[in-house]
Amino acid sequence: MDSNQACVSLFTCMEAHLLRVITDDGECRFWLAAGTEEEAVQLALDVIPEGWTAKVIDRGWFSGCDEAAALALTGGLAPGEVREVSGGIGLS
Repeated sequence: MDSNQACVSLFTCMEAHLLRVITDDGECRFWLAAGTEEEAVQLALDVIPEGWTAKVIDRGWFSGCDEAAALALTGGLAPGEVREVSGGIGLS
């Protein structure tokens, strides 16, 4: 497993990625997506408005506490699902 992957399920290992989404007015938001790194970006691009960008965040960019909080939010995340978590992890 590389530094952008995490086992987040009690029963199976599922990749979950934290993404930085930049709105067309420059606002930074955070999203979680369940899938490979490439799938995660595409999942976000499929639901965010046109003109916004999405990029997987390198785990070294944020603290261990932020990482733990973000990964705790994946408890109900199904494979192929994406959700905004900006308000839930103190990164915004």
